Amino acid sequence: MSQLLYDSEGQGLREIAITGWSEERLNKAVEGFIQLYGQNGTSVATPAIRSEEGHYVLVLPDDTEYDLFCFWVNHLVYSDKEQRFNDNVTGWFEVAPDAEGSWKPFANQTLMFFIPEADREFDNVFFLTEDERCFKQEFAYKTPLVPQESSFNVSRTSRAR
Repeated sequence: MSQLLYDSEGQGLREIAITGWSEERLNKAVEGFIQLYGQNGTSVATPAIRSEEGHYVLVLPDDTEYDLFCFWVNHLVYSDKEQRFNDNVTGWFEVAPDAEGSWKPFANQTLMFFIPEADREFDNVFFLTEDERCFKQEFAYKTPLVPQESSFNVSRTSRAR
């Protein structure tokens, strides 16, 4: 994560689609995330929330850094200790067309973020590229991005936008 974070510059779409939740559950999860970060003295902007055809879309600022975006996706999936929401949360992170460094292989793509039901580590996210390559992003600061053999039978769906 450290290299992608280091190279993380630019702006673009930063959205997370959530299905099957109540507005109350979503607000509780968002407030929990903001409070969690506030405990460390870090300020996190409250995302805009759109409601569209039975689901919600969290719209994060276009300059949201990669690590914070990953943490948002992970937090939403695991926001309730009694229930996991793997199939209900999908994130979209747009990489700039002129991306350099570790982002260059993903330039001009919108990456789809998710956590597969099979995940038992709880401290990572996965993303799928537009050409169906799957990567695991572990949260340890020096952990490299890990290419996956399988995309966990996840297919790209249209963006929430």
